[in-house]
Amino acid sequence: MSERIDKPRLFDYFAGKATALERQQIDEWSGDPVHEEQFYEWLDEWEQSHRQYTADQPAALNRYHDFLFAAQSNAAQPSAAQPGPVPSARAPTRSIGRLNRPGGIPPNGLGWAVVASVTVVVGLFGFREQVLTRTYSTAYGETRTVTLPDGSGVVLNANSSLRMPRFGFGSHTRAVRLTGEALFSVTHTATNQRFVVKTDNGPLVVVLGTEFTVFARPRGTKVTLNRGRVEVHYRQPDRRTRQVTMKPGDLVTLTPKGEVRRQQNQQPSANPAWTDHRFVFDKTPLTEIVAMLDESYGLTVEIADAETGQLTLSGAYPARNADEMLCILAEVLNLTIIRQNDTVLLTPKAI
Repeated sequence: MSERIDKPRLFDYFAGKATALERQQIDEWSGDPVHEEQFYEWLDEWEQSHRQYTADQPAALNRYHDFLFAAQSNAAQPSAAQPGPVPSARAPTRSIGRLNRPGGIPPNGLGWAVVASVTVVVGLFGFREQVLTRTYSTAYGETRTVTLPDGSGVVLNANSSLRMPRFGFGSHTRAVRLTGEALFSVTHTATNQRFVVKTDNGPLVVVLGTEFTVFARPRGTKVTLNRGRVEVHYRQPDRRTRQVTMKPGDLVTLTPKGEVRRQQNQQPSANPAWTDHRFVFDKTPLTEIVAMLDESYGLTVEIADAETGQLTLSGAYPARNADEMLCILAEVLNLTIIRQNDTVLLTPKAI
């Protein structure tokens, strides 16, 4: 059984004050998967309260240039029998591009050491991101239900991901980042704490306790409110921030160009159709359906001509995979499916 480790002992360990025996005990304790998350939570807390420095990027860049220039000067010095001038403590700043080595790499492999050290630093930042955040994701054609620490529920659609803080969610913040599409059922807190959904497209969805769906992919953002209250914050092309307060049944659409459209008095549904492997269309053009097939199934579909792309589809259709959806399109829209390696071509059937 490993020794019980409390926060003060671990903080001494992080500060380098632990004895050899304490270090051994903590290493054994942290090596147990049961304690791993607690170890990194306290590590993050200790680092936040013991910041080592404030970065001064211009000064750091100057020191880096001086370092490289001094290294080049040292390499160009004569032998010990013919000593040359000693470089000053602060050599003139030189552009990296002017070093007389291919690609600006200093002699004696020094440049590769610098590159390696930068790579290690980048790797450490990536590792820290993995430690401090938790990501839930789905593959093409897959849906997944997730319960967050505050009791809120999320259903992820295919090819989607949800990133959130690993520690402090619900006590410090209730903010998540969505890529793809998800249904949220947010619990209300006694302190009326906001729940925020961030997207890569820019818009923020701010709620207090409600049920809504967010679609956030490269072709735009859509927010559908089933019940409760939601505010959508977005930035206009002139960089001014605006917000839309939604009511149950509202659908807000934001295009990549910054255009905003709000449809009201829609009939709220308990769950979006995709949670039951159904697709609902209302005069939806084929071009939009093809984009959906790419997003949900990773299937590349080409349309024979622009006229065919303007064909529309209405109704609700069950489909558990891309092939079933293609068969529906072929049958209802009178199309021929031609497979070409990893691409599908849709053409009108000959009359």
